[in-house]
Amino acid sequence: MDKRLQLMTIGAASALLLQSAAFACGDKLVVVGRGLRPKRKAASRASILVYARPEGSLPAALAAGGLEKDLERAGHRLSTVGSEEELKKALGAGGFDLVLADFKAAPQVEADASAAPAHPTVLPTLYNPSPAELSAAQSRFECVVKSPGQEKDYLAVVDAAMAMRAKQAKAEKAK
Repeated sequence: MDKRLQLMTIGAASALLLQSAAFACGDKLVVVGRGLRPKRKAASRASILVYARPEGSLPAALAAGGLEKDLERAGHRLSTVGSEEELKKALGAGGFDLVLADFKAAPQVEADASAAPAHPTVLPTLYNPSPAELSAAQSRFECVVKSPGQEKDYLAVVDAAMAMRAKQAKAEKAK
């Protein structure tokens, strides 16, 4: 009877150990799996020229809004210029998909960009805009960057501008 009790005790203990080990494995898998989140990937990587005039609001948007870090983290390539002369030189060299510019400078930048070989799309950038400023920018330009904002908002505007650019290129090829 003693041996029988010992065998039953060992069997019950083994069952408990195996059962708890199975739960522990599952728990660890769930805990490990819970922490994995895929990074958001941009629809396409853009080469972006940032025209940050010292007298404009774009330098503040880049610094305070986290705009520059968010775009770089998403894989976009940024180059920054600070004067009109540098802007024209960079546009003449080509290779840019988008140009971020202060809203007040955007019309002039758009004229310069249309004369450039790559014809980059201009994205006016507003820093802490009033509702009237935002409305004016949105009526003048299809895509507008508003800072400060969230990473997903910045990336959505860049993705929309790149999609619009691709659609325009496709239409030009069809002609």
